[in-house]
Amino acid sequence: MPCFRAVAVLTAALAAAIALAAAPGPPPHAAAATAPPARPGNAVASPAALLRAPASPSAAEPAAPWLSPEWTARRTVEARVQPARHPGSEVAVCTFLHGGLAKPDGSDVRVAVRGRQLVGHRVICMGPGDLCRVAFAAASAETRYYVYYGNPKAPPPDPWQPQRGLLLEVRRWSGPQPDRLEQVQAAWDKAQPIGADFVSHVSFAFNPFGESDRPAIYRFTGWFAPPATGAYTMATTSSGGSWMVIDGQPAVAWPGPHGPLGDARHAALVALTAAPHKLEYWNTSPGNPTTMVAAWQPPQAPRFEVVPARAFLPVVEAALLELDLPGERLVADFFASNAGETWWPDQYAIRMQFRNLSKGASLTGGARFAWDFGDGQTSSAASPAHVYLAAGDYTVTLKCIRLADSSTFRAKVRVDRNWWKQTESGIDPVRRYAEDAAQYDFSTLDLRSLTAAVSLFDREAMSEPLVAAAAALLRRPDLREGDVPRLGLLQAEHLRKADKPDEAVAALRALEARIRPPPAKAQAAAEIGDVLLKDQRRFDEAEKEFQRVLKTYAASGADAILRRAHVGLGDIWRHRGDGVKARAAYAAAAAIKVISLSPSEAAIRVGTLARYVEDYTRQAQWEWAFKFLDDWAWEFPGDKLAGNWSYLKASALLAQGDKAAALAEALDLTGANPQSPYAVRLLMLAADCHVKLGQPDKARLLLQAAVEDYPEDPDQAKARARLMALGGPVGEKK
Repeated sequence: MPCFRAVAVLTAALAAAIALAAAPGPPPHAAAATAPPARPGNAVASPAALLRAPASPSAAEPAAPWLSPEWTARRTVEARVQPARHPGSEVAVCTFLHGGLAKPDGSDVRVAVRGRQLVGHRVICMGPGDLCRVAFAAASAETRYYVYYGNPKAPPPDPWQPQRGLLLEVRRWSGPQPDRLEQVQAAWDKAQPIGADFVSHVSFAFNPFGESDRPAIYRFTGWFAPPATGAYTMATTSSGGSWMVIDGQPAVAWPGPHGPLGDARHAALVALTAAPHKLEYWNTSPGNPTTMVAAWQPPQAPRFEVVPARAFLPVVEAALLELDLPGERLVADFFASNAGETWWPDQYAIRMQFRNLSKGASLTGGARFAWDFGDGQTSSAASPAHVYLAAGDYTVTLKCIRLADSSTFRAKVRVDRNWWKQTESGIDPVRRYAEDAAQYDFSTLDLRSLTAAVSLFDREAMSEPLVAAAAALLRRPDLREGDVPRLGLLQAEHLRKADKPDEAVAALRALEARIRPPPAKAQAAAEIGDVLLKDQRRFDEAEKEFQRVLKTYAASGADAILRRAHVGLGDIWRHRGDGVKARAAYAAAAAIKVISLSPSEAAIRVGTLARYVEDYTRQAQWEWAFKFLDDWAWEFPGDKLAGNWSYLKASALLAQGDKAAALAEALDLTGANPQSPYAVRLLMLAADCHVKLGQPDKARLLLQAAVEDYPEDPDQAKARARLMALGGPVGEKK
């Protein structure tokens, strides 16, 4: 029986232990090559022999006898353990999908060797989905084990507890913060299980089975063997309360609530022999931040460290070989694992890898496979990967066909983030997932995934698949009507980006007819005018649309849309060279207030916007340059007749390489407001556009107008110099 002595305050720091908590080791058995696709793993605690992939059962090998007819499913697994060096059985753990055949509590699961010889086992996790994880007693003399289930009348098995490894169990918890271990244990019995697995050490800064910001109780139960007999100082640091129990005796208690510390003040001396000891570590975490660390300072050691993985007795992963059903030669089977994830705002996409474990089926043997991933997508590959665009439980179906035989396996698969990696900064490229999703059949994709696909394509500026996905979504009868306006406008936006203005107009007309709220209808109508004006330069038709917006939706309460229609009319009159009507339209827009600024505040705001445009143009950051130009025009529409706004926009367009658009902007302003103080500069810029377009004579005409019509302009000398460089006034000999 160990003895305990309280330690007041130890000077050794636990900073290294806390640092380790940010990136804890994964299940110690997860790296075995024969395991189901891994939960992230530590060094394998099993012998090197485990790294060899097991051979499939030989056709010549006699089948092991069945446990009894009541059990309708049997999995063959392989586990190799070293001879026991300590009392008790070695332990293997097996994870598989039961396909709904097992009882919800797993009480019909049995594990046997040689077909019928039962060994001790414990189902440590049932779910999420159809996941089953079972630990069982293993011996070096045996490599093949049989996991039975599918007996709804099976009584509960005899209790068995593994005396190897370090088992972490997490349960959802709510209620007052307990201050005694007995209260924690009582709360545990009432809490909802989240997940369980073997881990490498007690050093965590997150919940490996779900979101870390929710309250949870963490229970670690492990068997460790110190390297030498002596007095070990055992310590804890944690968020929330933590308790350490060794061989059934309380060692360290630090009730919560509190945050973690960087020293070992919560510690105790424990006399340990170089033999197996049982460790229990409890933590009640209120949520983020989550920290739980069990550390020790061995005799004569200079500092504390997390109780290392090598101290815990090993657990090995059993490899899945095949699923047997009585009398069936062809049996479909698979295992699913998280193979990656990506993120864009408010959304995760998850790549799942499906490993085909079907008995009696192979591509070389003429078998064919049909996968249904449960989200409306399918595959005929043997072991496909599939990107899910929304987390959740999916019923995945694999059908194997060989000659006249067929077999189907159906299992509920939880698709979720890999919580073991939530402290890692690396993530898969969003583009790769978007390109995969672009190949999907949008007509069959489920609603949540289709909605996420639209968001993903928008994030990656992939207009073609977005338009197709949005069209499919707009046809869905289960789409909420409240989502239609946003989706329809987004579809039209990307049709414009794809240079399909006619289709954009058609989509917007259909949207306006479909939706009911007047402000949303007004927005769709205004978008039609915008497409006609900016994309197609069909000014007469655009004018009719903006006038229709003002007449039809004047009482809709959509002030911002009405303001936008007035601005559109101003742009049309400006292009036509009618400054009076353009100014009136801009004034009508400005009368619909979106901001309220004093004259001095407005001047400061305009100056700030102009500097932003100039800076971003110099840096060739066009998105930001044009964004601030748009903000400027929206807040102060009358400035579109003053000159500086037009000069900066035309300059940005020319620097970006859009010579035709820059020329149009410059000429629109000088035509509508020839008295602008920026007229000469705009005429010179327009002349530069003509030169770059290979039209020097047109450039000379513009420069000649700048010289002759603006003799007192400060930039007149520059205009004359450029004119002479091009050969002088039109009509003169060069």
